[in-house]
Amino acid sequence: MGKTIILLLIAIVAVTFGDIWMSQTMKGVGEIKISSPADFFSFVGRILSTPRFWMAVSGMATFFFIWTSILSYADLTFVLPFTALTYVLNAILAPIMLNETVTPTRWAGVLLIAAGVALVGLSEAWQKSGQT
Repeated sequence: MGKTIILLLIAIVAVTFGDIWMSQTMKGVGEIKISSPADFFSFVGRILSTPRFWMAVSGMATFFFIWTSILSYADLTFVLPFTALTYVLNAILAPIMLNETVTPTRWAGVLLIAAGVALVGLSEAWQKSGQT
């Protein structure tokens, strides 16, 4: 269980930074307005030429490969809810790295997500110890 938690935390940090970097990339590219094939290829070219885009893809790919490796031995009903911690970490980092405002209502939602993850984690620990 300890190995699983550590790998999940690494994956969660990787995908959270991927999310942040992708948001920064897209805000830097600007609003998407595609009215012709040339506009589309210009847009794709701008994204693909942005180093932060590739950092984002790397973070997301890291998450994916760690997540799939964990699924080879752990229960999906534990692993998937645990990955919801990305919402918590995104809410913590978005004000710092994206200058976003996280409203009290959003914080309440984040706390509910964190409580759900804690409950899933506890249920896994209880199951492993023979309790339910």
